Amino acid sequence: MNEEEAASTGKTVASGPTLEEPQNQQSPDGLKRDVFLVKEMALVRDVHTEDVWKWLAAGWADLKANTTVSISYAALFIICGMILSFGFYFLGWPYLILPGLTGFLLVGPAVGLGFYEISRRYAAGEKVTLVAAVTAARYNKLGIFGFGVALAFVFQVWIRISFTVFALNFPGIMPDWGIILMRALSMEGVYFGISIAAVGAVFATCIFFIGAFSMPMMMDRNSVLLSSLITSAYAVVRNRNATILWAAIIVIFTGIGLVTAGIGLIVTLPLIGHATWHAYKQVMSGDLRAGETHSIASISATE
Repeated sequence: MNEEEAASTGKTVASGPTLEEPQNQQSPDGLKRDVFLVKEMALVRDVHTEDVWKWLAAGWADLKANTTVSISYAALFIICGMILSFGFYFLGWPYLILPGLTGFLLVGPAVGLGFYEISRRYAAGEKVTLVAAVTAARYNKLGIFGFGVALAFVFQVWIRISFTVFALNFPGIMPDWGIILMRALSMEGVYFGISIAAVGAVFATCIFFIGAFSMPMMMDRNSVLLSSLITSAYAVVRNRNATILWAAIIVIFTGIGLVTAGIGLIVTLPLIGHATWHAYKQVMSGDLRAGETHSIASISATE
């Protein structure tokens, strides 16, 4: 669509370059149409499972190029997690350690914000600093803060539900590492493992749908929260084969980091964060610049 056609239809046309044209839905009349359900909803490209390995390779390259800043940023969260865990232990609340650690996957999108900023600055040729990574939320304070509050709420719900699942499987017993390990191979332990895994999978899946691309989108485009969440969910559904593989890799890498007492997270956390930025940059077409919006339910048609 040229500028004259755009003016006649009232549709905003972006001038920024993209890696490739987004693949639009084909209608029965032979026209390609794009429908935007909410303002600022981004166009979504089709990606494939082989692209996931490219994201990892690009993330690894960013990690190697910005090792000091990336690892320092990861260390901040690991140290905070260790302090929190030791705090629970010394305060006599060791039963909070396990749900706290398992809930790490739920707050992953918020933790990755600094890594997105590191990758963005590195690609733009800007100076990469730890201060810039820590303060990355400044690009969209309202949207990112809102999502952070939502994640904190979900985390609290997860802890309460995990306690409920434990109480149903071990009635009359306080949650404790020792009890879980002692009864891990008993029928009670097996039922508990299956139950907590099923509930955790539901929580993690919901968070992945809305959080896979929403946080980098809010930071990069200064988009509002609702539009970012909807676009993320749509992108995950549309590219379900690639995103299922990506979600599995995130779980495996995070699991490796946790079972090594957090030491492995020094590498896996930055790698996932940087790779997620490259995943977002490929999946989102970049059709809108900061501050631009589509009209709700606007349709563009080209021969």
